[in-house]
Formats: sequence, C-alpha cells, structure tokens
Amino acid sequence: MDKVLFFKMGKFYELYEMDAHVGAKELDLQYMKGDQPHCGFPEKNLAVNLEKLAQKGYRVLVVEQTETPDQLELRRRETGTKDKVVRREICAMVTKGTLTEGESLLANPDPSYILSVAESYPCSSTNSQDGHTIGVCIIDVSTSKFIIGQFQDDPERHVLCSILSEIRPVEIIKPAKMLSAETERALKNNTRDPLINGLLPSTEFWDAEKTIHAIEQYYSSSDNLTASRNTVGVQNNVGCLPDLLSELIEAGDRVYALSALGGSLFYLKQVLLDDKLLPCAEFEPLTCSGLINNMRKHMILDAAALENLEILENATGGLSGTLYEQLNHCVTGFGKRMLKRWIVRPLYDCKAIQQRQGAIAIFKGVGHECAMQFRKDLCRLPDMERLLAHLFSRCGENGRSKSVVLYEDTAKRLLKQFTAALRGCQQMFQACSSIRVLTGTEGSSLLNDLLSPGKGLPDVSSILDYFRDAFDWSEADHNGRIIPLEGCDPEYDATSCAIEEIESSLQEYLKEQRKLLKDSSVKYVNVGKDTYLIEVSESLRGSVPNDYELQSTKKGVCRYWTPEVKQLISELSKVATDKESILKGILQKLIHLFIEHHSKWRQLVSVAAEIDVLVSLSIAGDYFEGPTCCPTIRELCGPDDTPTFHARNLGHPIIRSDSLGKGSFVPNNINMGGPGNASFIVLTGPNMGGKSTLLRQVCLTIILAQIGADVPAENLELSLVDRIFVRMGARDHIMAGKSTFLVELMETASVLSSATKNSLVALDELGRGTSTSDGQAIAASVLDYLVQRVQCLGLFSTHYHKLAVEHEDDKVKSPYHALN
Repeated sequence: MDKVLFFKMGKFYELYEMDAHVGAKELDLQYMKGDQPHCGFPEKNLAVNLEKLAQKGYRVLVVEQTETPDQLELRRRETGTKDKVVRREICAMVTKGTLTEGESLLANPDPSYILSVAESYPCSSTNSQDGHTIGVCIIDVSTSKFIIGQFQDDPERHVLCSILSEIRPVEIIKPAKMLSAETERALKNNTRDPLINGLLPSTEFWDAEKTIHAIEQYYSSSDNLTASRNTVGVQNNVGCLPDLLSELIEAGDRVYALSALGGSLFYLKQVLLDDKLLPCAEFEPLTCSGLINNMRKHMILDAAALENLEILENATGGLSGTLYEQLNHCVTGFGKRMLKRWIVRPLYDCKAIQQRQGAIAIFKGVGHECAMQFRKDLCRLPDMERLLAHLFSRCGENGRSKSVVLYEDTAKRLLKQFTAALRGCQQMFQACSSIRVLTGTEGSSLLNDLLSPGKGLPDVSSILDYFRDAFDWSEADHNGRIIPLEGCDPEYDATSCAIEEIESSLQEYLKEQRKLLKDSSVKYVNVGKDTYLIEVSESLRGSVPNDYELQSTKKGVCRYWTPEVKQLISELSKVATDKESILKGILQKLIHLFIEHHSKWRQLVSVAAEIDVLVSLSIAGDYFEGPTCCPTIRELCGPDDTPTFHARNLGHPIIRSDSLGKGSFVPNNINMGGPGNASFIVLTGPNMGGKSTLLRQVCLTIILAQIGADVPAENLELSLVDRIFVRMGARDHIMAGKSTFLVELMETASVLSSATKNSLVALDELGRGTSTSDGQAIAASVLDYLVQRVQCLGLFSTHYHKLAVEHEDDKVKSPYHALN
C-alpha cells in the first residue's frame, strides 16, 4: 500500500476501503455501518492519528475541504456550474520525516532527519576521485533547517558512515538505481529502517543546473523576495539567495551538493512543504564539506568513534551509559539538540575552549544562583525552536492550505501556539537579560559576546512591547480569539468607531421618537434576529406615524420598524460584518508581523540554547565521582613539539562505583608524551581486567576537555587532539561479505592513512581476527608505524604479552598491565 487517505467530511476525517482497514488496525477506529468499509475520527484527533501512522512507516495524504457550502452556492451562481459537492484538495502528505506536530515532537527533542544523497556516477572516467564524490542535503522539517555539503570519500564511505551514525536519518532520498554499491551498502548498514524515497534521475532528482534554476526562480519571485532577504542576507552576484546557496552556485564545483539539494526540493514539493519551509529556512554548511573556513575548528569523530565510545547512543540504541546522558542536564529541547552537536564536534581551538571554560566557571561560581533561576524560568517552555518554525511555515502556505475550511478548535489551537510563542520569547529574553545583569560578563568574553544586546542577544524588547500592547494574551487564550486593543489595527479601530457612531445615531433617533409620541417609556427591544424594534404602548397605537411598520405585538405593546431605523440597522449590520471579518484575519495578520522578525527570534533561541548547554556542563561536573578540574589545553608550538596527555587520579566520565555492584572504581595516573614519557601505552592484562575501559576513559576525557567541560581528575594537561581513532571489538559484516579479519584490517588501514601527529589512536586487541602469529606481526607493525612515522599519542591494548616484553625499556612505548 502506497498511501493512506484521510478525507475531510465536515468536522470529521473519513477512511474508506483498504484505508479503513488500516485505520481499524493501527488507530483502533470503529467501522461504521454499511457494506463499504468505512471509519473516521473528529478533526481534533488529526495530529495524533497522523503521527501514529507516520511513525509506523505509512505515508498519509490529507484531503481537506477548501470551500464552504455558501462559497459553493456563490460559485454555482457566478460560473453556472452544476457542482453539488464542495471543493476538496490534497493539502498535506505526512511521513516519518515530515511530521511537524504530535506528542513525539513534544516528548522527544531528537530531530527526525531526511537525508538526500547524490554521487558522481561510478562510470565517470574524468577523474579517479569522481566516483567517490558525494553530496548530501540533510533536512530537519521540524526546525526548517537544511544542512548541505559535498566531500570526497574513500571506498568504504567512512565520511558518509560518520554522518549516518550522527544523524540516524528516518528517511532517505536518492536517485533510483544510480548510487554505487559501496554507497548503497553504507546507507543500508548504518541506518535503522528508514523510509526510502527513490526518485527518477534528472526529472525528479534534479541535477545541479535544474536545481540552480529552481532556487533562483523561487527566490526571485515577488512573494519570496522579502522573506529571502530577511532570512540570511542577499548576494548581488546570484540574485536574492541565501548566503550558502549563493556560495554553492558561485563555487562552480559543488554540483553533487546542489543535486542533493535538488532531490530534496523535489521531494518537499511532492509532500507540499516546499512553500512552507523555504521562505524562512536556515541553510548551514556540512562541517566536513570544505564549504566553511579551511582552518579546522572541530575535532573529528568518525562512525567508529561515535559507536565504540557510545557517545550518543549505546549498542542497543538507548541512552544508558552514553556520554550524552552523562552531560545532558539541559531543560529545553533546543538546548539538548545543541548539546548533541557540541558533543559530536568538540572544539579544535584553544581560545574557543578557554572561552567556554570561563563561562562554565562563572556558572559554577558567582553565577550559580543565576544559572539555577535561568533553568527554573525555561524548564516549562515548549520546544521554542520547533514552535517558531511551525509558525514561520505559515508565511509560506500555498493557496490550498490558506483556503482550508478550519473549525473553531483548529483556530483556537493556532492562537494558543502563537501566544505560547510570544510568552516563550518573552521568558527567554528576560532570562538571558537577567544573567547579563546579575553575573556581569567581564569575567567571560563568551558570555559578554553572547549576552550583549544587539551583538549576540537580539534586542527584541520593543517588538515584544508592540505585541503586549496589541492584545491581551491571557484574555485571548481564555476567549479563543483576539480582540485587538486600541491602536493595534487601524481597520478594526475604524469599524469600532463606525459602530459607535451608528449606535449613537440610533439612540438619538429613539429620543426623537419619545418626543414625537410624548412617551418616555418608548424603547428598543430585540426579538430573535430582529433588533432595534421600537416598542410602543398599545394605547399609543393610533398615534404612531404612518411610516411605522408593525412587526409584532405582545400583550400591552406593539413593535415597529421605521425606514430610518431599517437604514441604520442595515449600515450597522454591514459594519459589524466587516468588523467580524477583520477579527477573523487579525490572528493571521499578527502572526505575519511576528514572522517578519524571524531572524531575531531564531537568534534568541540560539542564545538561550547556548546558555542552557553551558549551565548543563557546569552541572555535569557535580555528577563525576571524585575530584574534578578544569583541564589545561595547549597547541603544539612547532614540528619539534610533541603531543602530550598527563592526568593525575583520572576517574571515568561515566562509570561510578555505585554502579559496579561491589568495589569501587580506581582512578589512574596516565602520562603520554613529553619529556621522559612514552607517546604510546601498550596495555596488557586478563579479560575483564579493564583494558577497554581505560581506552574509553582516556578518549571520553579528551572529548570532555575539548568540549570545554570539567573532567574527573585532580589535574589534566593535554595538547589539542584533531581526531580520535577507535578500533574496538570483533565484528563482521556478513551481509556486506566482510569477515571479522577484513573489517579489522579495513578499520586499521583507515587509521594508518588518516592519523596525524595531533591524533589519538585507541586500538583494542588488534590482530584477534587471525592466527596468533599473524595477529602479533600485524599488531607489532601497526604499532611501530604509528610510533615512528605518525608520532601521535595512542593506547594499544593486546593479549600479545610479547609486545609488552619487547618494549619494556622503550622510551616511546610504555607497557602497562591491567589488573582485575
């Protein structure tokens, strides 16, 4: 079954035939009477049921009613059509990766990424590297974020595998039958049952030329010109495009990145999201793509490191025992996502690391109470990044979405989202401003840059004041509609004045009739739909003027209309209709005014997220067992300088004694590099002696240090590490036709070809996939190459005790023995 259809009928969505069986099975819907399979649910349950089916892998089409019965009747009169059914259109297609509402988005801050992959054709003969050029476009629909890049990859697709391990896409877009076997294997073996969307090459999965034409056409249109300018700046050479897209086009050689973007755009058009996402989309470069500054700013953690060190998830896909779980004390969803980005991309810049350390130190010291108040203020906020993106998407809704017939509950839900966004932005701005006032920022250049109004923290006080003066937020939530305050909307103010004038005229006319009839008891009454009936005592019935039109009688009284009253009522009805129309549109008008400042709201969320992460890291140190310290990190001073790692009483970033059952974790003194110390540790010992634990302990400590966090040690000094290589365990890839030994050799080859003097290499029992003699020879030769040629720091655990004996007095290889 390709798609499930939700068909709008009044206030309900109906499912028919095979779709009805899906609804009964997956959504527990009850079949309705009749021979035709048929079931349905009320409009208020749409988001819940969309989410349930999408999470189970279904594609769901939503057919909305885009015309009311009155509009149908008007269309019939104007066009002469004989249509008897109101107009309906497909207004949404929802999948795993295109969900924008639902309980899972509220409960789980993790993004549901869509990955589009393009690749140079394997048959290309112009350059031997072309077959390994890969372009990717990563989309997070819930935040309207696009990450685009292009890179050279090796035959094993290590870079692509690293990206897949980090983002775990829920959907993949690819040109059908055009990717190489190696890339297909990487997509299959490093994902978890994603939804696959194979598009026809060229016609659907666009090449660079078609993509450029499409984005230039889109951003040059009058409707999107302003949105584009407000989003990410304007480039003179390539029209009015976001900066990154201009850079991709001007580079001239980013054809596969552009093609991946083209596949994404076509798919978003298929699911009716292109017009919603693009006007306010954020475009970011892929950090490994070479599109950003060539000076490396981050440590590289490949797929093997992420998985073997259990950085983001453990072997079963959970969080228990991961570094992310240890560090995550964020109170906001957007803070948690930023923390993940920091963890997988530790800094490779001493100055940037020291700035983070300084900010964290303030939150552990003089700013501790302020940090706790910040957490208290933000802990009940909704996921502001996603909420804002949802509101921003409304500025790009196509004609079908705008004409959807919405009922009261839906309109109220949109209003609640809008007021929640206003309150959230106000709370974030006040919380960030309070930190700046209470802590001062002189002691931290990072906090100074981050919280200075107009520099890092956007000055949104005047914008928030406007919306506070526009309408009463609490009253709007309570009443389910916005009543604008005076001065907010000139059109509304004009209609209100007009109504007051007409009502005043009616009262003046009533006074005249009282004088005419010489009876002060004459008054207006409303009966049913009839308003402003002049009620006169029955005793005066013979005295009323001839133009009085009798409308009804009641014991003792008669009720009339006059031509003057009827004229005033008609005018009043027209103005009241205009006022109601303005009221219905006031919400959309205010949302669009709010969206005009979307770049400031996004910047505000970014600042709040960074503060949330810094506070989280300041708290994380309290959960380490034993002493903690702020590590000293240095850069290598020249070709003769050697990398170092010196730790005294180093604890484990994750393991605590109370989790061991019995005994306690023993801290380690570890010295690698520098005068009198070997650069490599050769670690021997029995099974379950702690060899692998020590390897992970050192690797995780370095990641912590270069994130900017404190580490569990009395003292730690180290040089910057540009990449961590981890080769652990014995595993095969049966489906890929790779034995344990082949996997081991391929991973080791990657280490030998890519490691630099600034890298850290952690090899666990290298050579175990073959015979003892062969394994020992491989282990010895790899160890010698890394020590003599690469000259990096490393830990080498082995059961080959002969290696440790041979290097017992070696100045660059130091044998250690792990005990149970």
